[in-house]
Amino acid sequence: MMKPIGLSMLILLCLGSVAYADDGVRTVFVPRNVIYPGDMITADVLVERKIRVNSENSAVFGENPKDLVGKVARRTLMRNEYVPRSAVREQDVVLQGRPYKVIYNSESLSIVGEGIPQQAGAVGETISVRNPASGVLFKARVQPDQTLAVDVQ
Repeated sequence: MMKPIGLSMLILLCLGSVAYADDGVRTVFVPRNVIYPGDMITADVLVERKIRVNSENSAVFGENPKDLVGKVARRTLMRNEYVPRSAVREQDVVLQGRPYKVIYNSESLSIVGEGIPQQAGAVGETISVRNPASGVLFKARVQPDQTLAVDVQ
């Protein structure tokens, strides 16, 4: 006859092995060497590494090299360590202090002008822009073609 404490231990061991069997192994891309903040990530600085994840994590950032290649490191990325999504950002397409085309479109009006970003920005980011003629500051969204789109403010 098995003692109650022995049966409890057996059940815990069985449950632990079932949970372990549900865990999967995924391949992610990690830095081959240390990548410093502001460095662009290229395919040649990445290497594959297998990590263990549980079945509740349907997707892991970095499984596809496109998740990382072309991005810029926000912080130091250590060699052979997993790169979280928050550690990288898109590359800036507009630079601070340079003039860019600014576009405002509505149903009945379209205005095109020039603006000077007060900060660098990546595609989709909303940044502060100064009108060089009037000095007025406004917000604009960075477009893939390096123009700045003004939304209704």
